[in-house]
Amino acid sequence: MKEEAIMKDHVNTAMEIRDSINLLRDRLGALETKSAGLGQRHLDFVMAENNGKAWEHKSVLHMYTRMRDNTLNAFWYEVHWYGSKAAKTRRMTNKYIRKPKEKHGYNLDALLKLAQPWEADMVRDIEHELLRIRREATFIGKAIGLLNHIIRSEGK
Repeated sequence: MKEEAIMKDHVNTAMEIRDSINLLRDRLGALETKSAGLGQRHLDFVMAENNGKAWEHKSVLHMYTRMRDNTLNAFWYEVHWYGSKAAKTRRMTNKYIRKPKEKHGYNLDALLKLAQPWEADMVRDIEHELLRIRREATFIGKAIGLLNHIIRSEGK
C-alpha cells in the first residue's frame, strides 16, 4: 500500500514537471519568433535602403535565428558576394561574427564597425533586444535540462 502511494506520487511529480517543461518550451518558441522577427525587420530595412546604393555603401550584416532542442541562438553574419551577375556565377558567403564567450550579447563596437552609418542605430537596437532574448533563452534551456534531470532521477 505504501509503495503504491509512493509510486503514485512519483507519477504525479513527473506529470507536473512535464507540464512545466512544456510551458518553458512554449516560452522558448515565443522567444524564437520574436528573435526571427527582429532579424526580418533588419533584413527588410536593409533591402529597402540598399536599393540604388553603391556596393561600398550597402549593408554587409545579416542576423539569423536558430533553435535546436532547448537552445536558441541568434547570430550575426558578415555577407560577401563574389562572381559575376552577368555570367550567373554570383554567390553569397556568410562569415560568422564571433560573440564573446560566456556573454549573451555581441561586442557592439565590432558590430558597428561592420554596419553602415545609416543602419547603426537599428543594429544597436536589435542587438540590445537580442541580448535580453538570449539571456532569457539561456536560463530557460538550463531550467528545462534540470527538470529533465529530476524526471530521470525519479525513475531510478
